[in-house]
This record gives sequence, structure tokens and C-alpha cells, in this order.
Amino acid sequence: MLRSLLAVAVLSIASSASLAQSWPAKPIKYIVPFPPAGATDLISRPLAEKLRERLGQPVVIENIGGAGGSIGVSRLAHAPADGYVIGLGNSATHTITPNLLAKLPYDPANDFTPISMLTEYVNVLVVTSRLPAQDIKQFLQIARTKPGGLSYGSAGPGSSNHLTSELLATQAGVTFTHVPYKGNGAALSDLAAGHVDWMFATISEVRPLVQAGKIRALGISGRERDPLLPDVAPVREALPDFEVVGFMGLFAPARLPSPIVARLNTEVRAILASPDVVERFTAQGMKARSSTPEELAARVARDLALWKSVIAAAGIKPE
Repeated sequence: MLRSLLAVAVLSIASSASLAQSWPAKPIKYIVPFPPAGATDLISRPLAEKLRERLGQPVVIENIGGAGGSIGVSRLAHAPADGYVIGLGNSATHTITPNLLAKLPYDPANDFTPISMLTEYVNVLVVTSRLPAQDIKQFLQIARTKPGGLSYGSAGPGSSNHLTSELLATQAGVTFTHVPYKGNGAALSDLAAGHVDWMFATISEVRPLVQAGKIRALGISGRERDPLLPDVAPVREALPDFEVVGFMGLFAPARLPSPIVARLNTEVRAILASPDVVERFTAQGMKARSSTPEELAARVARDLALWKSVIAAAGIKPE
């Protein structure tokens, strides 16, 4: 019996090593679980091109949008674990949506093989120019004195900027009025027009409006100032426990052979260290950020717990 088990183990190791040596022998599909031209697509396309150069095989982007990314991510989770289907996952698909849907077609912790982090990004707290606040402390002082609280826009119930706003409200002990929109574009237009008081949005979204003087940036959701908005201090300078940093990562279906995981991780880390990729990500308000597979798995677990607590505190029920 022991000899049989040892033989099976040896054959399994040999098969895995053989697969890794021959991989890749054909084109690789790269699933982006959101429509073209968005941030996930803009990050993925240069990565796919660099992977093509380094692996010697085409890496073909397939955009599969819908249901907050869950359709495309589900397709990734149920693909063969042979290294020929990889895909992007982010804070929404792996840590927020799993806490909002009662029936999710994938398990964010067990249905994927983490490969590497790709990028991190922060939100910016911006206010209408009609609001006199010049920093976060003044903003919170005004909010505490206004009956019913200031109104804030979001991309919709359960969106990342909605939940980030709820976390701010909880930590600051302030009541706000949520005004959901169908996307950040409409919310930012109403903010610039003074129809809502404030909101969180990404740097790439708010920077043109800030530079034009139509809205004012008061705080960064991360730990440090951002080079694209160097004069804007972190929110945590007023609320020491406040920190929200989104992520994008590269994943494969569960049980991808470890030699292929190692090869992909090595190539991604090299790509994300190249100056042209760093510059391209920075221009989008993103920070190129590689990691080990274990670090990405830990990040998913940590943020799953964070958003679970925020959603519970806000009284949002899974649908």
C-alpha cells in the first residue's frame, strides 16, 4: 500500500514538472470581468502584452462584464486549472461582492489560485466647491453641526465608495445622507453642480475636476500622500484608524500546478518592476504592486473580513 502511494506521488510530481516544462504551448486566455476601457482593462492590456513577450505565446484579453464582475470571475473559477485561463480579480469581485450576494457562483477564498497582486489604488474624498471645508477636520466639524448630515454620492448601493463612506461615518461618529447613482460619472457631475456635498472617487476620476476648481480634494483614503495629488493629506491624519486601499490581482482556477504558479509569479513581478509599466499605472492613479501568491491570499482574507464588518454595521442585507 505504501509503495503504491509513493508511486502515485512520484508520478504526480513528474506529471506536474512535465506540464510546467512544456507550458505554455498554446495561447492563454486572460479574463477581465468588466467591460472594455475601464481601469481593470487599462491595467490588464499592457500586462497581457508583456506576458506575450516573455512567455512566447499570445495572451488574449476576454472582457466578460456583468453583475459587478461576478460573471467573468465565475467563468475563471470554473475553467480548467492548466495555466491556459488566467484572469483579474479585484476588491469588488473578491472581497465586497461576496459579502453582498447571498448566492455567489464562486468561493473567493477556495475557487482560485492567487498568482500576484497587480496594483493598489486609493479613493479621494472630494467636496463641492460650495462647501467651505478646506481639510478633513473642518469637513467633519461641518458634518457634525448639520442636521441630518451632509449628503454624499456613490456609484450605487454596495459599491466600494458607498462602503468606504460608511466606514468613514462609523469611525467619525457622524451621520450622512447617502445618494446612490448609476455610476461615479453621474455622481461627480452632481457633486460639481452642488447637488450633493461630497463623495469618494478614484484619483483618475477626480483629478481633472479638482484641477479645474469644480470640486475640492480633502483627503486620501490610503496611508500616504499620492504623487498625483501631493497636497492632499490622508484621511487618517484626522481619523487614525481609517485606511482603505483597493487592489487588483492576477488569479487562476484553483489547484493550478505550483511550477506554473511560480513561473507566472516570476514573470508578473518582473513586468511590474519595469519603468514603462510603473509609469503607465501611475498615470491611471494606480500603484504597481507585485506580491507572492501567499500575500495575495492573505489580502483577500483580510479585506473580506473588513467589508463584512462594514456591511453589517451599515445594516446592508445580502441579496
